Amino acid sequence: MHPNKSIKNITVKELLSVIPDEKISTLAANTHVDYCTKVLYGRSMFYMILYSLLESDRTSLRTMEDIFNSVKFKFLFNLDQSKTVRYSSISERLSIMDVSFFEKLFEHFYNQLSQLYSQQELDKYNLVRVDSTMVAETSSRLSQGMRVGKIGNKKVTKKQAKFTVAFEGILPCNVELFLDQSQLNECLTIPQVIKDHAHKYKQQVYVFDRGVNKRSVFDELQSDTIDFVTRLNPGASYQSVEVLEQGDRLIGDLKLLKDEIVYLYTRVNNRKTRELTRETFRLITTENKDGETLLFLTNLKGETAENITALYRKRWDIEVFFRFIKQELNFSHFMSTNENGIKIILYMTLILSMLLLIYKRLNNVGYKTAKRRFGIELDELIIALIVRFCGGDPSLVFR
Repeated sequence: MHPNKSIKNITVKELLSVIPDEKISTLAANTHVDYCTKVLYGRSMFYMILYSLLESDRTSLRTMEDIFNSVKFKFLFNLDQSKTVRYSSISERLSIMDVSFFEKLFEHFYNQLSQLYSQQELDKYNLVRVDSTMVAETSSRLSQGMRVGKIGNKKVTKKQAKFTVAFEGILPCNVELFLDQSQLNECLTIPQVIKDHAHKYKQQVYVFDRGVNKRSVFDELQSDTIDFVTRLNPGASYQSVEVLEQGDRLIGDLKLLKDEIVYLYTRVNNRKTRELTRETFRLITTENKDGETLLFLTNLKGETAENITALYRKRWDIEVFFRFIKQELNFSHFMSTNENGIKIILYMTLILSMLLLIYKRLNNVGYKTAKRRFGIELDELIIALIVRFCGGDPSLVFR
């Protein structure tokens, strides 16, 4: 599929053409994902998981078994009708498949689908929101995971996985899975995802929330010339270098109090002494209508205070995205409980989310409507293929 600046709507058939079979075969060969398997090839697993996530409100391994063994699924994706699988085989396959096959599929979809927008539209989306979401396994079946919080005086026993996502305004563009307890700290995970993404894509602005509060992280981002916008907690200590504006005016629905260049103080030696950051930053102090002080921190020194605060407000888009994949794409429980399988389902969920988000945007519909109509169009496509194939005789397909 090629860039089309005038495209106003899109069909499921057009979206599925983004990944031709030749491309899947090439990726399968390059990653050796089909090594020592007789039925559940990379291509089969890709389509089975994608179809299962779309068709079921509560996808499970048994759902995948039923879908793979259905005549309709095999016909649609040109699979051998004589082959059947058990859910236990699917579970085992998820645990050992080469994850890089699905990672490369995710990257391919992102690169292809982002081309459906004009350069003018893309220029508006050079803002990357980065945040994390947690998914818990209530039965503690995760082989590895984090434990978060307490119930009364007892520690929580259920394990959780942490997914840190970069979302550039159109599509999810980068993701990492974290399972170790030490990675609960956002000061470790969010910068890692930012740096990984910035290494691939230049001239982006990254927005993240107050969970990242280590001053050394801000120094590192500035040293790496990575632009960012975030917030600080009220009462943060700093040393002013230059006052750009001593304000008493409105910027959006906030009152600007001060716009200045500062060094930030950071605690060292077990918090007994303080040091200043190596780099200077821009600190915008505002007040909302309730009298609450809001501090915005950035290394963008050429933008207006209005633009800086407006950029941070757009961070909420990633929260909407998390709600979308959890409520509509069943991303709130685990179909696999080992790291390999979790990563595969993660990439497949994000691939489906991209297809639905593009479908939603270009057809101007809501999230639920996009998923429902996508499923309806896919069924209609299957019916049309069957009619064309059998010339009106369904026994040629349904034996």
